[in-house]
Amino acid sequence: MAQLYDQIVLEGRWPECYQKVTVTEVRQIFVSKSVWHAQHIPCFKNIANHKEMVEWLEGNGLDNNDEDVWGFQKTAYHFADLKEWLEGQKKVKQKVMKKKTEEKVTKKKKTTQVKVVKAKK
Repeated sequence: MAQLYDQIVLEGRWPECYQKVTVTEVRQIFVSKSVWHAQHIPCFKNIANHKEMVEWLEGNGLDNNDEDVWGFQKTAYHFADLKEWLEGQKKVKQKVMKKKTEEKVTKKKKTTQVKVVKAKK
């Protein structure tokens, strides 16, 4: 919304008879400050890290149906759904990182064992 407004102003299409507004004022038209900070910021601050969800939210991922992205299908999605989805993504990422760490440790142990065996000969 704010990007569209900025584009309109830059192109000179904003009516001169109206005062220019700030991004904060635009947000406050739709939600209160408390809702903005409690709901929007936590859900969207890192959303750019999730390409498939960004595409779904923007409607660009026409190939992505709800179940492919969300893992389930509903008629309407709410902030609670997005928070749950983000938590699930965080857990998946933590599992991947844990597995990579374990693989590094295992590889390091094997390398150390080979060196010890060679030293004994």
